[in-house]
This record gives sequence, structure tokens and C-alpha cells, in this order.
Amino acid sequence: MRIQAKLQCMADNEIAAIIGPERIREIKKEDPQPLFKAFVVGHEGEAKGNLVGVGNVIKRWYQSMIKKLFAKVNVGLELFNGHASDTNNHEGRTSIGRVVAKKLINDFRGLSVVAVCYIYPNFRHLPLDVASIEADVEMEYEPGANLFVTDVNDVTGIALASSKMETPGFPGATLLGQLQAFATKSHYKENCMTPTAEEIRSMIREAELQPSDVFGPKELTADPFVSERMKEKIASPESFYELRKLNKTLAETERRLADLDKEKKTLEEKVKTQDATITKSTLENAKSRAVPLFEKAKTDRKLDDRQVKFVQARLARFSPTKPEDVEKEFNTYLDAEIDECGRLAKDVFGIEDKTVDGKKPGAEPHEPLPDATDSKYLDPAKNPMIKI
Repeated sequence: MRIQAKLQCMADNEIAAIIGPERIREIKKEDPQPLFKAFVVGHEGEAKGNLVGVGNVIKRWYQSMIKKLFAKVNVGLELFNGHASDTNNHEGRTSIGRVVAKKLINDFRGLSVVAVCYIYPNFRHLPLDVASIEADVEMEYEPGANLFVTDVNDVTGIALASSKMETPGFPGATLLGQLQAFATKSHYKENCMTPTAEEIRSMIREAELQPSDVFGPKELTADPFVSERMKEKIASPESFYELRKLNKTLAETERRLADLDKEKKTLEEKVKTQDATITKSTLENAKSRAVPLFEKAKTDRKLDDRQVKFVQARLARFSPTKPEDVEKEFNTYLDAEIDECGRLAKDVFGIEDKTVDGKKPGAEPHEPLPDATDSKYLDPAKNPMIKI
């Protein structure tokens, strides 16, 4: 699948999202590598184009008419290579593709109609980069000898061409549309007389336009009637009272927000202190279990008097870090203390713990050590603890 766009560098995934995966899958059943192109076929502002039976004219498209144009650009609308001469008929013309999706966007031009076109395989080689709608529209005359579109009855086709050969009617974008319309369907005034103020008001009402659709903020605020009403509104006692009330509300809100911020910080400090207290209490409670754990370990590990006295003298050093693992941490601590006791006995007193079945006394539960009253332990030659 290939996707090509000239609309402000519209990304492939944007075009694919407009078409939709289901429709792409349907097209790929017949054309494994379909080519899609996205064109702007109409947008707010002025457009030049051929008025069938009249010639080249300038016409203005307002936002409401762009919305109507969008509604008339239907999926399945046929595409042609260029316009037919002085007609919008399809007789004798070969379709080179069809519209498969559309989208209404708001960009630097205002409201724009984007048509995503599927180009048939036999015409992919054509350098198509401009689009022109073929439509049946109604128009009215406006001051300045220009026309403005008042209704879009039908869009009968879209002509595609190369910008090297054709000039788009809508200025301001790479891919734009130019209009071909039937002269018999328009309300073109041959005499081109300047309409009255009442006629202009009537045109605006019929087109359902708001003043902001016709004029911008600068023109609206420059109008003496509007500017005076604005000054009166700002200077009125009601406005002054409302402004004071609003300022007072804002000040009260700011004060309340500051109070809430202080309350939040106070609560955070309290929670922090409570958490620290709970943690300390939990650890102290876990540490207090060292005595009963040691009492149990003396029996389970068959500790001798020397080891018991050594560990008891240093039991206060035990400081657990995880209350839930206090037994595991104590066993680890006790292993280290027994090893330290053995090391000091060996290094300071020259006493080395003997192993029983390859295990050091106190390392873990094992069979009782030989009775100290055995006769061989009373022999000074065999017992280094006996000094002569």
C-alpha cells in the first residue's frame, strides 16, 4: 500500500486513519498496493473558477457553505483527469479513481474539506497534485463585483490534474479545488448593480451568518455602535460592583488555598512522625524478642557455656531491620556471634572449637558433645586447658 499526500505534509498514518482499516482491506483485495492521495477540494475565502456558460469568475465561500460542500462530497464520487470543456457531464470521460474518505478540518485557511482519493492502478503514473470540484451551486452578487456561494445542490465529480498544467482556484495550499458550476442554477445578476443595505442584511440572514462570520474582531470593535455599548457596559455601576465582588472572591480563594496548603503540610508532618513512631515501636518490639529467641537457640543448637556467656554479653547489639523477618535475622546474627566467639577463643586463648561430624559446636542442632567428665579430658597431656 502506498499513501501520498500534498496537504501540509499530511502523514501516511493520518490519511490511513481517515480512510479506516476496514475500507483499506476491502480495496487491497482488488489492488494489493493501492495509491491514495489527499486533496483540499474547498476552503473558506475566495476561489477562481470557470462558471459554465459565463467564464472565469471570483466567488467567496463562507464557512456555512464549506460545511454544505463537505456534506455533498460523497464517498464513491468519481475522479477524472482534468475537466471536460464547458460542461460537467461525465459522458465520454474515463474515471481514474474515486473518493474513499473525507474529513472537515480547521487550519490556517479556516474550515477546509479534505477528500482522500483512491487512484486506479492504470493511472498511478499521472502527476496529479491539484484537485477541482465539479458542482451545482447557487450564488448571489455582493459589493465589489464578486459572487458569494449561497447553496451547494450537488457535487458531480472531482477533476485531478498537474499543477504544471492547471492552476487551482482556491489559493493558499498545494492541493486545492477550482469550481465548475452550471450558470442556469445560479442567481447571477447580469446588471451587477450594487445591492442596498437592506438587501445585504437579507443575504446575511438567508445565509444564517453571524456578524463574526463576516467581520473580524478588529472591524467589530471599530464599529461606533459596538464600541459605545462596550464602554457603557464596562463603566456601569453593575459592572463595577461585579468586578469588586469578583476581586473579593479571588482574594478569599487565594487565602483559603494558602490555608489548605499549610494544613496539608501540617498533616504530612504528622503522618511522617506517626510513621516514624510506628516503625521505631515495631523494631523495638522485634528486638525484644531476641531474649526468648536466644533461649530457644541455646537448646536447639546445644551451645556450651562459653558461647552462651559470649552471646549474652553482646545480645544488646542485635538490631533487626525487618520486623517480619526477625527470626531469620536473629539466626544470621547468632551465626556471626558464634563464629566471632570461636575466632577470639582461638586467636586470644589458643582454643579451637572441635567439630563433630564436620560441624562446629553451636552452628546448628547436632548430637551432644562428649561428656566433659571423660577421663581423657582430665589428662593434662590431652587437655590444653589444664595448666601445670
